Amino acid sequence: MPSSVIFAMQYEPWRRELLIVFRGGQGTYRYFDVAMEEWEGFLEAESKGTYLNRVFKPKEHPFEKTDDAVRFSGRTVGELRLEWGETAIPRKTVRRTETPRQIAKVRA
Repeated sequence: MPSSVIFAMQYEPWRRELLIVFRGGQGTYRYFDVAMEEWEGFLEAESKGTYLNRVFKPKEHPFEKTDDAVRFSGRTVGELRLEWGETAIPRKTVRRTETPRQIAKVRA
């Protein structure tokens, strides 16, 4: 399910690190000492942003802002994916129309 807050995430279980790429130029953050259960919680959450703000952030994991990019590899641990994200955001096409600059009044 697309998220309005999070563009992509990547979890590294052997390092217990979670990389989150935020939308709107808010940056990329690496969170440390994140248990696999937290990652599973993100994957199962109906709203990634709500889970982030109400469940994940209150646990105050150490973090750093980074310039790392998430590269999707399709990696898994058993049946659990290690990546989540969107490659593109679907947008509706908008057709541009011209409007008359001056509208003449018509008398009946």
